[in-house]
Amino acid sequence: MAAWNPSHLPFTAALRDSIAVILWAFLGLETACANSSAVENPEKNVPIAVLGGTLLAGITYAISAAIIGGLVPYQELMVSHAPFGIAYSKMFGPVAGTVVSLLLVCSCYVSLTAWQFTISEVVRSSAVIGHFLSFLKKVNRFRAPYVAILLLLLIQSVLALSTMSPTLLKQFNVLINLAVVINLVPYVLSMTSIRSLLREEGITGNRAQTAYIAAFAGTIYSLYAIYGCGWTIISYGVLCTILGYVISVVKYRHPKVQLAHK
Repeated sequence: MAAWNPSHLPFTAALRDSIAVILWAFLGLETACANSSAVENPEKNVPIAVLGGTLLAGITYAISAAIIGGLVPYQELMVSHAPFGIAYSKMFGPVAGTVVSLLLVCSCYVSLTAWQFTISEVVRSSAVIGHFLSFLKKVNRFRAPYVAILLLLLIQSVLALSTMSPTLLKQFNVLINLAVVINLVPYVLSMTSIRSLLREEGITGNRAQTAYIAAFAGTIYSLYAIYGCGWTIISYGVLCTILGYVISVVKYRHPKVQLAHK
């Protein structure tokens, strides 16, 4: 019981403070959707990948958290920067803990690289259909969207420098909350457009009612998660959203864009 809420926060406060980290752990569930053009039979396989991947990740998170919580005293976990490394040190010695920590760092680099290519592919495909400037759709001989990758690297560097904090952990938390808020905005927009999506797919009856209920619950959850990130992060997210709307309005008011969409 002492390890369940070591900061002795009220239940609502503990839920509010932890929800952003939980959502951060599941960010990327839409990766299969972003790469659907490269998937065979996407209408069937993409939903399976998204739902199956989310379920598998949730089970893995829950089991690993329970195991680590049973092996390592919570006082150590509260100040640890590598809980998996500590857990393996408890089981097999300090050398094993160091090796596991090193492997986790390598896996983070691999995950980051894959995520960079996924985001840049989204930018490239958006440029192909006219949402971004045409130079962003350029690829090299390996079909890698190198221009989009370089632009994203520049933006990410600016964000990293603008959120500098006394410790890396504090800066990491700021970036987590900001990423969660920015990702939740399109989630909410998607769920509030559920009626149009169902009409487009011709879904009615009980299936439509189930989708409405799920969308309503997801919207409430997402709005609460945005609130839990704090007003400072929310203000950053609002600025990003406003910037997106401004770019959209300017783009669609351009004569060439209007002609292309006609």
